[in-house]
Amino acid sequence: MDTLYAWIIAFFASLWPGSDMGAQEARYFGYVEGQYVYVSAQASGTIQSLSVSRGDSVSTGQILFTLDDSKQRVAVGQAQANLAIARSQLTDESTGQRPEELEVIEEQLRSAEANLTLAKTNYERTLDLAKKDYIASSKLDSDRATLESAAALVEQLRAQLQVARLPARAARLEQARQTVESSKLSLERAKIDLAERSISASVAGYIQQTYYLPGEFVTAGSPIVSILPPEQIRFQFYVNEPDRAAFTTGTNVLIGCDNCQQPIRARISYISAAAEYTPPIIYSLENRSKLVFMAEALPLAPTGLLPGQPIDVRLAP
Repeated sequence: MDTLYAWIIAFFASLWPGSDMGAQEARYFGYVEGQYVYVSAQASGTIQSLSVSRGDSVSTGQILFTLDDSKQRVAVGQAQANLAIARSQLTDESTGQRPEELEVIEEQLRSAEANLTLAKTNYERTLDLAKKDYIASSKLDSDRATLESAAALVEQLRAQLQVARLPARAARLEQARQTVESSKLSLERAKIDLAERSISASVAGYIQQTYYLPGEFVTAGSPIVSILPPEQIRFQFYVNEPDRAAFTTGTNVLIGCDNCQQPIRARISYISAAAEYTPPIIYSLENRSKLVFMAEALPLAPTGLLPGQPIDVRLAP
């Protein structure tokens, strides 16, 4: 009622001859507007749960809704298993042959060294007897050949054991490392896909609308929830063409509304460069069919007003 009375006084004051209050007390009409944040999923799926309702207040990071994630959980498990296999293969390639295989070679080497010792003893005995002409030279040649063969076998097994203890060739080892890295990336991607099935609020604000219910299928990019952040509240109003010059970007204004105890201070952030006819929702007896300019103002402090509320605007003194 106070606002309506103020409008009437302002109107007749502006018409009264000789009055100097017209420019200062002129009021312009509009409504509260807001820019919404539309929250959607990056992938299609069935809504599993919806954690908010219209009118709720949410904080940044709060879960809004979740999509069915059974396939994504399976993908994470598979990626974890592949990574474990790749790491095992890398360890195997890095440490050479298995301990059991090394033990077999070591046992063969010990046997060959024993045979070498025996062959050396036999050769030395045969050599001593040959010097005394107790045995034929052919026996000496045979024992020498046996000694050389035993020595060669020992050297062969020592080399084989050394190679068996070495890791895989550089190319195979690098391939195993790359397989591990690829498996890590696959696991990370699977975890991201799983995390994207649970969507949280990127901003704090007021839940304006929910567009789907649990059990419904949604496509990627379809808005499921809309949020109105407090900082996105703005006032849209219309300035008569003769008064347009008094309004510039940065001009301070006072916003009035029904049941507002005190005017809300705001600053003009935008004024349209093109004139238009007064919108039907703003029609009144005195401004019908007049040319107006649409303007927007941002509140200087947080306000509890919501989009759709009618307002009146006047220049701040």
